[in-house]
Amino acid sequence: MRFKISRWALAISIALAGTTAHAKPGESVRHLTLVDETRTVTASGGYGGSTVRRLDVTVWQPDDRDTTPHSHPLVIYSHGSFGQADNAMYLVHALVHAGFIVAAPDYPLSSRAAYTAIKAPDASDVINQTRDIHYIIDRLLADPALCVQIDSGAIATIGHSLGAVTSYFTSFGNCTRDPRIKATVLMGAGDPVQAALSANMGLIGTWHMPVHVPVLFLSAQYDVFARFTGRPQVAYARLENPKYEVTVRGGAHIWFTDVDGPHADGGNPDCALLGGGDHMVGCEPGLKLTTPTRQREITQIAVIDFLDGYLRDDKARLARLHNLAKILPDVDERNED
Repeated sequence: MRFKISRWALAISIALAGTTAHAKPGESVRHLTLVDETRTVTASGGYGGSTVRRLDVTVWQPDDRDTTPHSHPLVIYSHGSFGQADNAMYLVHALVHAGFIVAAPDYPLSSRAAYTAIKAPDASDVINQTRDIHYIIDRLLADPALCVQIDSGAIATIGHSLGAVTSYFTSFGNCTRDPRIKATVLMGAGDPVQAALSANMGLIGTWHMPVHVPVLFLSAQYDVFARFTGRPQVAYARLENPKYEVTVRGGAHIWFTDVDGPHADGGNPDCALLGGGDHMVGCEPGLKLTTPTRQREITQIAVIDFLDGYLRDDKARLARLHNLAKILPDVDERNED
């Protein structure tokens, strides 16, 4: 398991090298450096460690079309292993256009873009990443410019891969959960509990809390990485209602980010990044794959319907989410209220 994760992380670091944090018309972007003097960063991955925990956070927000105080829900986005804050800009732009504020950290020991300049990600820091989310929410709600815009009763998390594990435990772990989180989206999550047991993430002894936090699993039919960490169906069964799972037919793990490939023969890009052969499930020749553009379109629709439904009490959006498989012929869906 550790070997496979490290190979994946190396490949992802190459694939994400060109991403940049930017704003589109109608948006603004801020780069915040937050320092938690009560916590440390462990020496790891070539980084020498620190007696304080610095977090670099990028915040995207609408150029205020809506000047009503406390009108914007807040979304905390968590990147995957050796990812970075801006590796799902297709989703960030869609959320900001829909009136959400999005904040995304470069986690010190799992981001390739962090100030620590780590040579490899350290999964054992996930326990600290859950605490980072608590701290980021605290600081954003205390920020003079942001606190008047954020609806403190409408906070959600979104995570991809290792970031989905972070988001899962920040909603459902007994000693890691933040009750201010009102909804969570898990992209390419596999089973976060099995992932935490398979690698040392600092989460051993964390109990599952049977809390009713609305959750949306976004899964991909040919997600090779999720097969290493258990199927999302197991996590779905564990959680309380309301819960949803939207599966993209022909989808791949990496296409939940801005990365398109690479795969020279048009096969599953997950397999190319892993260096795996045809013997791996999900890497067989001739698979009917979707396109990265289509997977991202589906992701945008599902995420905004879900967050509008639970953070803005938009019943029409939830009704559409309930019938998404009828509206979009290339998805499978299940839900329980």
